[in-house]
Order: sequence, then C-alpha cells, then structure tokens
Amino acid sequence: MRDGKIVVVDDQEAVSRSLRAVLSHEFRTVIAVSSPVLLPALLREGDVDIVLLDMNFGIGQRSGDEGLFWLDRILEMDNPPRVILITAFGDIQLAVSALKRGAADFIVKPWDNDKLLDTVVGVYEAGVEESASIARQMIYALLRKYAEAYGKPLPGLTREAWQKLSAMVARGDLALLQQAVERAVLLSEDRVLDADAFYEDPPSPDVLPLTLEEMERQFIAEVLKEVRGNLTLAAQRLAISRQTLYNKIHKYGL
Repeated sequence: MRDGKIVVVDDQEAVSRSLRAVLSHEFRTVIAVSSPVLLPALLREGDVDIVLLDMNFGIGQRSGDEGLFWLDRILEMDNPPRVILITAFGDIQLAVSALKRGAADFIVKPWDNDKLLDTVVGVYEAGVEESASIARQMIYALLRKYAEAYGKPLPGLTREAWQKLSAMVARGDLALLQQAVERAVLLSEDRVLDADAFYEDPPSPDVLPLTLEEMERQFIAEVLKEVRGNLTLAAQRLAISRQTLYNKIHKYGL
C-alpha cells in the first residue's frame, strides 16, 4: 500500500466508484468528487499526489476544453499535484495538447484495470523519484560548493546523513540546510560525514517553509548569481547537464 493521496474528478458516479475501488488497492487515500470546482479546496493543503481528471463534464461535451481549463488551473497552484487526464474519446491530438500543457499522462475510457494501475503508479513513483533527485541537484551541490570554498576534498555521506539532510530539505528551510552543510564541511576532517556532523539550529519562527520546487528555484537563482550567469559553470556546480539547467531556468522563469 503506497502512502499516496489521489483525487478522482468525474461526473459519472459509476466511473468514480470504479476508479476509487481500483486505486484503493494501491493507494492509502482515494477521494472521488463529481465536479472540478471542488479542486481548489481539495488541493489547498498541497498534500495531493495525483489528480485523475475527466476532460468533459456535462451531457454532450466532447471538446475536452473543461479538462484543459482545469489542468491549467491546477498547474498554476503552489506545489501542484501531477495530473492524469481521462477521456472517453481517443483523440491523439487532444492527448498531445494535454501533455504539452503539463499533464503527466492520459487515459482513454474504457480502460484496462491493470494498465490503469500501471499508469497511475508510474506517475506516482516518478514524482517520488523527482523529489528525491532534487534533494540529492541541491545537497551534493552544497557539499561541493563549501568543499571548494574551504579547500577541502569533497566528502561522502553515510545513508543516515543523506536521510537527515533530505529531511531538512523536506522541511523547506534552505538557509538552515546551507548553514548545516557549510558548518559540517568546515569543521569536520572526515572524508565521509555521518548524520552527527550536521547540526540543526532551531528553525526561525519568522521563516515560512518553502516547497521543494521553491527551494530549487531559489537555490538555482543563487548559483546563477554567484557565477554571474555562466550556464556552463552553474551546471557544473549544480551537478546537472547544461540542457537540464536551461530547462529549469525556463520552468522557473529565471
């Protein structure tokens, strides 16, 4: 059982009931609603992993415009969930349009239950992996930055150290993470750092937690400022390819 939260939006009760029954075998929380107008309230807390969204609501609707409209509204939210669009009409152009606008995947009614689960689980796991990956373009880059700054070899990390730093990333305090890594690199002579090397100051009550994407955006902006916009050098410091950096600059409007 995956500890994920899924929201199903479909105005056909039989479809919603079927999707909820199938998905409940794999995900701990599955909520089904009949109207997309409920989405802003459901997504307000930022704890939804995936929205399965029908593309047409109301009798006679076939264009998919409603689904695309709500896809755009979801992706405009802070920390948006991944969106899988559902339609009864296998229009490839509509599918391509949805994917270009940010949909994670596309399902055509009627579906095969096993294939449906494969799609939803795949999108969920991709989101988990992406989050872990960002926590890793950020921790490694900070280790490298401070090792170079203090003339020390790049240290390795134990699994417990990675877990501790990843938890700090998840709490959304970039300044605290930077401070902990800098202090550990400066004070330790060990080639491999354990969790005890990273001291956590109590978080400031005045600091609002950032989402993972907000942290990544802020961190990339800081690196770009440090290297005066040199994309090659920034990519090296972030331990990502130049193309990946370019994509993130475009994504975050930097």
